[in-house]
This record gives sequence, structure tokens and C-alpha cells, in this order.
Amino acid sequence: MPLVGNLRDFALHDFLYLVDRGYKTGSLLLRRPNDEAALFFEHGKLIAVIRSHQHERLGAMLVRMGKITLEQSALALWAQQSGDPQPLGQLLVEQDVISETEIQACIQRQIEETVYELFAWPEGEFKFEAGVKPALDQVQALIPMPVEHLIMEGVRRIDEMTRLRERIPSNEMLVVFTDGLNQQANKINMTADQWNVFAHISGTHSISEIIRETGLRPFDVSQIVFGFLTSGLVEVRQPAARGQAVTGTDLLASARGGLDGPSRPLMQPNEKSLVARLIDRIRGS
Repeated sequence: MPLVGNLRDFALHDFLYLVDRGYKTGSLLLRRPNDEAALFFEHGKLIAVIRSHQHERLGAMLVRMGKITLEQSALALWAQQSGDPQPLGQLLVEQDVISETEIQACIQRQIEETVYELFAWPEGEFKFEAGVKPALDQVQALIPMPVEHLIMEGVRRIDEMTRLRERIPSNEMLVVFTDGLNQQANKINMTADQWNVFAHISGTHSISEIIRETGLRPFDVSQIVFGFLTSGLVEVRQPAARGQAVTGTDLLASARGGLDGPSRPLMQPNEKSLVARLIDRIRGS
């Protein structure tokens, strides 16, 4: 008989604890309006996750991580559409684009990130059915993963997101540069992901839009924006009537002198000075 309930009464990390301790095999279906996910377990280990609204598909993830090129991803997807029934990861391995070890690691990371996103569901119906296994054509690969680490990291992220929400109430907040940009210019050292987010800050883009345009995970973007906030580089504002959007990419192009922008300056002198210096630093790195 299936076990049914709601996540507001029985959180996902509590359920995973029972699966781990009970050495369970079966499927856990999670459902809320316009979204659902299925987690599959074998002898207490998580082996696969399927989500209807996957934030980032495997191919896009591999491209973002620099494991494959966009062209290689497109060729593998074309092979699938032409009738090859193999999962994308297996196709890429057979085409000698990526190793089996690398694809397994990427699939595992995708599974982990999906589970962490599910931890953030405050409520939603769940149903656990013992003995149910995933259809092999629905998953990239079956990768047994201990759930203890997932529980610990998932709970940590919930706590971290609670802290972030004190400064960033929602992902619909607009991210705006502050006057502190120029003062902080000589102290800025950015990772590739931080630079990606920075380049998409326009003053009219919400965090949700930055997430969509960068292809980064919501949690990662929120952490990066929070870091910019605490450093005094940006502030967040409630969305209001929006003017013309000028992205960080536009600002960079303007600083290089290669953008035919509107008649008014795309950015104030202090902002242009900062971006130009950042470009010089990157060129010299």
C-alpha cells in the first residue's frame, strides 16, 4: 500500500532519513501545481531522479561546465531525434566526446542539484511506492548514491537560503549597481560564475531573469548576488515600472567603444571606469 502525505507535515529530509535507515527500494513521487518529480531508491540508496521542469538539462550543463561544445551537444541531440534511443550521455561517450567517468560525475551532480532544489519545497503531495523502479529510457544512468550526504547538504542549503532571504526576499527583486562600485574596483576578484552574473546585472533584470540568462543554478546565483550585496557592489529593489534594459554585456561593449547605444550614456562615468578596469584586469590575467 502506497505511503501518501504532504511535505508541510513530513519534510523531504525526514523521508530520506527513513529510506536510508530502512534500506528501502521504491519510488517517491512529489507533486505540486505545475511541477512534479520522482526519486528512485534501491536498498536505501538514491539511484535516479526525474523532474518535469528540470532547470538545466544535461547537455546545457555539460556545455556550461566546458566539458563539451555547443556543437557537440547539438550533434548528439540530432542523433537522438534521428532515432537513436540511447541517452545523451551515452551518445557523447560513444562519440569520444567525453569519458564515462566524466559523464557519470556530471549526472551525479545534476541529480544532487535537483534534490537540493526539491528540499526547498515548503509543501507538496508525496507518494512512496515500494518496489517501483525507473524505466531505463527515462534516465541517463542509474547511479547509486548514499542519501546521508544529500540530507546534510540539503539541510545546510535550507539554512543558507533562510539567511539569504533576509536580504533577498524573492528572486523577483531587481539587482542594481551602487555607487560603491568604483570604490571597490581594485579589490574585486571574480570567479567565472561571478563574472557571468555581474555581466547580466542591468538594473532592470530580476534575479529570476539573471538565472535564466546565465544558465546557473538558482541557489548559486542567489549566493553570488548576496556576496555582491555584502560587498556593497549592488543593491536589490522591488520591481517597479521598468525602463530600458542595459545589461552588463552592453556595459562591457560600451566600455570598449563598440556599442551604438541610445543617445544618453549607457552608464555613469564611475560605472564605466570600473568596467573598463575590470576588462583590463581580465586581459592581463
